Amino acid sequence: MQTLDAVDPEAIRALHERGEFFWLDLHAPSDAEVDKLGELLSIPELAIEDTKEFDQRAKLDDYGERVLIVFYGADSGGLVETHIHVSGDEVVTVRRAPCAHLGTVKEKIKTGAVHTEQELVYRILDALADSLRIHVDGIGDEVEHLEQVAFVRPTAVERRRMSQLRAELFRLKQIVVPQRDMLARGGELLERLPGLERDLASHRFGDVHDDLVIIANEIDYLREVLSEAVNVLLNQMAGRLTIVATVFLPLSFATGFFGMNFGWMVRHIDSAWTFFVLGLGSMALTLVVAGVLLIRAGYLARR
Repeated sequence: MQTLDAVDPEAIRALHERGEFFWLDLHAPSDAEVDKLGELLSIPELAIEDTKEFDQRAKLDDYGERVLIVFYGADSGGLVETHIHVSGDEVVTVRRAPCAHLGTVKEKIKTGAVHTEQELVYRILDALADSLRIHVDGIGDEVEHLEQVAFVRPTAVERRRMSQLRAELFRLKQIVVPQRDMLARGGELLERLPGLERDLASHRFGDVHDDLVIIANEIDYLREVLSEAVNVLLNQMAGRLTIVATVFLPLSFATGFFGMNFGWMVRHIDSAWTFFVLGLGSMALTLVVAGVLLIRAGYLARR
């Protein structure tokens, strides 16, 4: 089993003539290269048009003698959308971003660890699913840190990151869940594809499905943790606002009372002593009493 990384018509024709199964992995090919590939391998026009347009949902399209799988993996740069054309003669993967996990599959092919065509398809899907799991695990470490700082005093950057991660996890769920459901429905189709040499084990694609189930559950858990962290922040903000209101409510009452210009006040409060004692003194006493009550209630306790 050979691997190619460019559209080489002579090499592809030679492999077809020998009846040798191969894997063609294309990274960021041009539209002209994709069109040439379609001519060489007789790929249906609709499948070629899909391969030219990325940002698609995860799916499995059946074209009789071949299928097109749109499957997502991940790398350090983010998600990696991969279009996989599978037939009994070859597997073609088209992507626009690097994916280190696919390199491990190529190494297994070189060492002879991949024995059948069906195993190659499984290895590719499994590598992409593993890359997603590692990506989600990395997000999980970050979410765990943000959950801890939410109970202290997160910075503006950390609060902004909470919002970004919630959106990122929502996007991941939109990808992982369709992939999970796709393999639940389409695993048997891949195993029955004409021309593919079968494995003795028929549960391989089920293993990838199970991995995606675990990933989807972890995403749900991380979203729940982030939601709780955000709720903690909101409760802390509400508590601070309550403290401010508690302090300023009696102050507002005191200043409002002395600002009513009652006749007795106008006639008797006319010295510096009464101004400082009754005016400023009453407000200072109000602050002290409010502070003592808040400390005893635990709102101003030192962390």
